[in-house]
Amino acid sequence: MGSASDQRKVHLTMPLTFTPEAAERLTTLSASSNAYDQAVLAAVKTILSQLELHPERHRVGASQFTEPTAWGRIVDVDDGAGWMVLWTIGEKPGGIRILRVEPAPSLG
Repeated sequence: MGSASDQRKVHLTMPLTFTPEAAERLTTLSASSNAYDQAVLAAVKTILSQLELHPERHRVGASQFTEPTAWGRIVDVDDGAGWMVLWTIGEKPGGIRILRVEPAPSLG
């Protein structure tokens, strides 16, 4: 059994794939030392981990969009704007393609 710090790490492997835009956003957030960016990254990684571990449940808790069919979830970060993760189903069974990771639009 690994240490507590090993158990907290999020390892992202298949079935997730990323558009260049989504990959760039994750790279930028990962490179930042800003506390807000790190909080966003942690919240986004939670969603990505859930999608990776249970791709068959990708619609649970998500909003559906059409043309093309995609799903999204908004994460709240304590001291800042919410962020949205958008995805679609990949061509391989169980595969998920992350389309966007970006600040959520303000509806207020």
